Amino acid sequence: VGPRDALAAQLGARAADVGSLCARALPEPFDELVACRLRAVGACVGRDYAEAFAQQDACLAAFQAGFQESGADWLLPLLQVVDRAIRQLALHADAQLRAKGEKADRLSEAARILNKNFTITITDRAPIESSKKWGALAVINELFKVYFKMNNLRLCTNLIRAVDGTGFPPFDEFPMAQKVTYKYYVGRLSMLSANFQQAEEQLMYAFTHCPRESLKNKRLCLMYLVPTRLVLGKLASAALLGKYSLHHYTALCAAVNQGDLRAFNEHKEAHQSLYIQQGVYLIVERARTICYRNLFRKLHALIGSNKLSLKQMASAVTAVGVEVDVDELECVLANLIYQNYVKGYISHQKRFLVVSAKEPFPALSSVAQTS
Repeated sequence: VGPRDALAAQLGARAADVGSLCARALPEPFDELVACRLRAVGACVGRDYAEAFAQQDACLAAFQAGFQESGADWLLPLLQVVDRAIRQLALHADAQLRAKGEKADRLSEAARILNKNFTITITDRAPIESSKKWGALAVINELFKVYFKMNNLRLCTNLIRAVDGTGFPPFDEFPMAQKVTYKYYVGRLSMLSANFQQAEEQLMYAFTHCPRESLKNKRLCLMYLVPTRLVLGKLASAALLGKYSLHHYTALCAAVNQGDLRAFNEHKEAHQSLYIQQGVYLIVERARTICYRNLFRKLHALIGSNKLSLKQMASAVTAVGVEVDVDELECVLANLIYQNYVKGYISHQKRFLVVSAKEPFPALSSVAQTS
């Protein structure tokens, strides 16, 4: 009998006694809190995660009964523990229930429970030095994790609004770990909303403030920071990508920098499933625009004229492995001009692109600031 099985047997044998033992030793509601937590541990050790979740749910109910009382801010450290436990058990329970062909809805139940804790913390009226609002950011981070897992990101809006509200404690005074987690998730949300400059700032904060030894978390930040900066025309170095095992971005960055549309398309297709899994496929696709810009910048330098024949440009695009006619090219160029990647205009009648004599292809950093 292994240690896990021995512990499960021991907790199972004493399960009937747990409630009475806690009742004799602890006042309400903490007797129920501890009893349910012990039962949850026993069920978890026995790998019955649905039962473990049910017991942790009861544990949270007892916790909330005490936490709602005035002056209960001393329970804030425990708040983080019970919230993390309910989310993790919900994930395990849903996986187990799906394997059995049963309805897996524990994560949505966890969201409901966490939302109640969020309400308790954010609506506390105690003075700021003893306010339960100091527990709100940790609850918000747990809710972010749940909503991202459920793919229900619109529910994150109210959480961000609460942090930005006037009654919220100063963000800088929260623990660094909580701030890093928050910036990571709001950075991802900004990226998905195409607010790339904001996303870069938030994800960069998370990356730079992650402990140096937390390679896994720093890599997670870079998984979204690299494509965000790529869209802004900022390419990650091969050394950085190699250090954090993000080699699949190395060839992509090189293709964008060189304006190599063939290499860009081949690489994107080769890693399509990975980019979709990570939720960055559409972001990577946007980098195609910069790839076109860099190709046309090279062509402009080669020709040495501010008037570029659309037919000649279409031939250049075809030469790098992308079939395109003049009409399609006009659409690409119109998009580049609209987004300020190219300064000039298209002469549709004469089939020419006429670019500005001064900075026809503005620096990508300046384009990012005006877009």
